[in-house]
Amino acid sequence: MKIRWAGLRALILAATLIAIANPPAIAVERAPSAKVAVLELDPAKTTIAYSVEGWPHHTQGTFALKHGVIRIDPQSGKMDGVIVIDAASGNSGHSIRDDHMNSSVLEVSRFPEISFAPRQVISHGDPHGTFPAKVRGLFMLHGVAHDFTIDASVTRGTDEATIHCRFGVPYVEWGLEDPSILMFKVAKTVDVEVTTIARIREPPHKALVSP
Repeated sequence: MKIRWAGLRALILAATLIAIANPPAIAVERAPSAKVAVLELDPAKTTIAYSVEGWPHHTQGTFALKHGVIRIDPQSGKMDGVIVIDAASGNSGHSIRDDHMNSSVLEVSRFPEISFAPRQVISHGDPHGTFPAKVRGLFMLHGVAHDFTIDASVTRGTDEATIHCRFGVPYVEWGLEDPSILMFKVAKTVDVEVTTIARIREPPHKALVSP
């Protein structure tokens, strides 16, 4: 009887070891990763308008998009990519004012680009039709990266998305020159409004770069 019990214990032990070494396929199966969506911004369909309150005049103008590609993981909300603006493209319709902005405020010869690198979708509405989205990322201005959050409105179609957002850039607080001179006063924050149309494509899944 003892011999039979010892053999049974050995059999149970062997079966347990086999089960541990070779777990059923269902135990290690993982849900497939969602595809990473890619948004390619079209410079020809992008408007970047800015305005600065001041006295005795109010300044308005535009900048041009150089390029922009954003990758989004729909499961985690992680993002990478970058949106790049040509810093020297600022146009207010006043050449003397634009020359001063380029040479003394933005210093475009040293810092030719302004960019935003999105890193995380913080929140969004139902991703159908038009919905709100809040995105956190890094805003690069005058060679310095700043944590920045943008609230946007997104209208998604079958193969493209229209994105609209407004935000303020505290350029003086961020270290740029205050263009106010004597009685000529200029606000220390520039208001920016962006509207862009991006093409949507979904490549094979690829892990995003950690922020």
